[in-house]
Amino acid sequence: MSDNSPDPYKVLGVEKGAGADEIKKKYRKLAREMHPDRGGDPEKLKTINAAYGIVGDDDKRKLYDEFGHVAFRPGFDADQARQFARFGGGGRGPDGGFDMDEILKMFTGGGAAGFGGFEGFGFGGDGSPRGGFGRRGPRRGEDLHATVRVSLAEALNGSERELHMGGRNVTVRIPKGVRTGQRLRVAGKGSPGTDGGPPGDLLMTVDVSEHTLVRIDRDDLEMQLPLTFLESLRGGQITVPTPTGTVKVKIPPRAEAGMRLRLKGRGLPKGGRDTRQGDLYLVLMPTPPKLDPDGETLEALGAAYTEDVRAELKFD
Repeated sequence: MSDNSPDPYKVLGVEKGAGADEIKKKYRKLAREMHPDRGGDPEKLKTINAAYGIVGDDDKRKLYDEFGHVAFRPGFDADQARQFARFGGGGRGPDGGFDMDEILKMFTGGGAAGFGGFEGFGFGGDGSPRGGFGRRGPRRGEDLHATVRVSLAEALNGSERELHMGGRNVTVRIPKGVRTGQRLRVAGKGSPGTDGGPPGDLLMTVDVSEHTLVRIDRDDLEMQLPLTFLESLRGGQITVPTPTGTVKVKIPPRAEAGMRLRLKGRGLPKGGRDTRQGDLYLVLMPTPPKLDPDGETLEALGAAYTEDVRAELKFD
């Protein structure tokens, strides 16, 4: 059948047989590039989110691979579609695939082609639905998809958000430990159902904002810790502000640039029922003071070097 909806695999730039990790990685890259906060295109971001909403969900991906976009139209029933193709004959197109236009006619009262010889299927003489394929009943509403931008503090501590979706305000709980690419579901906050059916759900894809001071590495956090030259030479205890509160840190003597100190349990919550947290790594950065190039302090600093610091740079 003809459908103007874009192929979600092509939107994300992945092959049909791509794995879940590859799809998630590609989605996260495209979502960041197209986010309005980075000067991206909001409409393209919607298309990217919609594509990931299909191929990023195992059940929806299977439906799309089998039926295409028609699987997400109101009133579509996958089991009936398969039965139609198996028993009715007319459900197969010239290429051997499903002729979805023909199937949809059966589900929406558009005709009974291919069913005249099957008892219990098709339509009665008065044009009313008859049997399993013509029966219309309560239908669940469609799911709504959105991207929610989360700060590092919200990822650490959780929060509640008030979002405007589908013409109404929805309160969304952001759990501790969310990650970029993670999907949150709010039951019953999607599109209304039809014929008395239940509403769909609101499915949100999380995007944790980059922090200017902290880098996220799965469950762990990493931040640079500036030190004075004296602190890096002598070592000692210093007070350090971190994303999870102020802590006292012991600096080893002769600390070199790039040395990492691990603060256990000060990273991101692992989420779910796991009560553990990742770690925070402090990358030590000895920082030179701002001195007058002609000042006495600078001369004294130079005189402190009693050996050639490049003496071991020898090549035979």
